[in-house]
Amino acid sequence: MTKSMFSMRAFFLLFGLAASAYAQSEMRNTVTFSGGFAQNVGSHCCGDSAPSLALTYDYRLFPHVDLEAGVDTTLSLGTRSVGANYNVNADDRFLWVPFGLKGVLPLRSGRVELSVGAGGTYEKYLVGNNSFLQSRDSWGGYASTGVAVALDGRRHFWVGASPQLFFANTGSGYKDRWFVLNVGLGFRF
Repeated sequence: MTKSMFSMRAFFLLFGLAASAYAQSEMRNTVTFSGGFAQNVGSHCCGDSAPSLALTYDYRLFPHVDLEAGVDTTLSLGTRSVGANYNVNADDRFLWVPFGLKGVLPLRSGRVELSVGAGGTYEKYLVGNNSFLQSRDSWGGYASTGVAVALDGRRHFWVGASPQLFFANTGSGYKDRWFVLNVGLGFRF
């Protein structure tokens, strides 16, 4: 191996290590698990309120902009239909897959963050048993705000609250509008 070949390999090795060290210096990824409450604020279909669970992933593109995606679901909406010859409990739920951008405003030396986000969402309405209700899916959007506070000095663990509005117009004529308020625990790495 020639001396110039060795020095070229050493240069690329040091360059790769330096780039990796720089990439590790700022935590850009956040995974958050949250739970809360969902309230139907739109159509008369599909229950009034239900518990909500969510899992979200945020990637910090720039110092004040996150790219976010996740899964949010309502559990056991309790849609029920009663008539003279029938009594149906639909065992239904909503599933939303939001994706979009979030603006972040760090406060108190980066230990508190306020955020505003918006984007698209895929919505799936699922009916668990045979009834006159039909499962359906559609595309729509969402808007969110939020506040998060770091629990530790190194800012790895965060607790926060995020109200969201999911909206979608289905092909069957429903205008789904759901307000969701979740409180969550996040891990940033």
